[in-house]
Amino acid sequence: MTGLLNYTLQTLFCATVICLFSLRRRALDTYVILLVSFWTIAVVLMYAKYGAEQTSLYSNDQDAHFVILYNYLPQHGIPFRLEEIISWRYLAMLPAFFLSKIGFDGILMLKFQQLVYLVLIYRLGRKFLQRHQVVVKWWQLILYCGPISVFMSVFALRDISIGFFMALFIVETRHDRRLIGLLGTFLLRPHLAAALIVGQLAACIIRLARPKYFIFTTVIFSLIAYTSGAFMYYIGRRLQYGLPLRSASKIFTQYKFSQMGANFVGLQFLTLSDRVVSASTTSLFLGRLIFVDTWLVPLIFIGLLMQYSVKWNPQRVMLFTSFMFFFGLVSQTTSNSSRQNIPFLISMGLLAVVGIETRRQMETADVVS
Repeated sequence: MTGLLNYTLQTLFCATVICLFSLRRRALDTYVILLVSFWTIAVVLMYAKYGAEQTSLYSNDQDAHFVILYNYLPQHGIPFRLEEIISWRYLAMLPAFFLSKIGFDGILMLKFQQLVYLVLIYRLGRKFLQRHQVVVKWWQLILYCGPISVFMSVFALRDISIGFFMALFIVETRHDRRLIGLLGTFLLRPHLAAALIVGQLAACIIRLARPKYFIFTTVIFSLIAYTSGAFMYYIGRRLQYGLPLRSASKIFTQYKFSQMGANFVGLQFLTLSDRVVSASTTSLFLGRLIFVDTWLVPLIFIGLLMQYSVKWNPQRVMLFTSFMFFFGLVSQTTSNSSRQNIPFLISMGLLAVVGIETRRQMETADVVS
């Protein structure tokens, strides 16, 4: 176990590195200063209180990452087979594993990795908004680099990494960068990459056909994506584990549709049992007052989706159809946490900001004319 002083020094070193990396014209962005300060304090305090037991906090994925770093990789080496590359999450694990070999704490390196990806999301978002003549303002950060993303950056997970690669695929125009985004998503969460491909197909159809009844077409696409995702869950199990092929069950029930609505606005806990969610409903509701982006971003996004826009409809449909396919997959499992929505929230937030500002610019232009 790493001593507290050593761990603190490593954390401060990570904070210094990310600050140097984020320097812009010899000045440090205020958001980055606040983010890195919060991350440093939170990570050190968490370790001071819980020590090695910190991997049991919030999600058992942290324990899984600990086992991969300190058991699987040291004992079995680094086999370059697709199964291990994906299941052992090489894209996230190998950098942390190699750094642990030269004295750094492996779990801390995973947390640092999440911080780096959050800064990359921030920079990607700024460039995306500036490319569309949107002046970046503080309130916009709540929608794509908001409280839930900042909170998740202090855990040794992979959700912020996935969010970056997914946003790269959604908002970038260069094919090589979009391919990197899709590949990164595939290596960290393969079924989400499959959802993005389905969303891309829907976006291509919308772009080429420009349907007259856009909302009706979007609803049909969404239902097809949701149903396909539910069936693909069992096809995937067959291909990956050789399990008997079976049909998806209870797809169009009242419970599934209520679960879908709750999932979309970050209220999954209302549809899950106490065995899955240990916190009380009251505390989870109060948490939504802090993590306002978990419900505000989807509501703004769905409002913009219903407004016809030749320029933005393909990307909005791509993202929403991807979400529906992904939800179809997870609807066939007992695991359906808010964490799984974080990559969608980041991309939805970026499209929500540019949609709001574009509409505002159009209204201003109409008033001036």
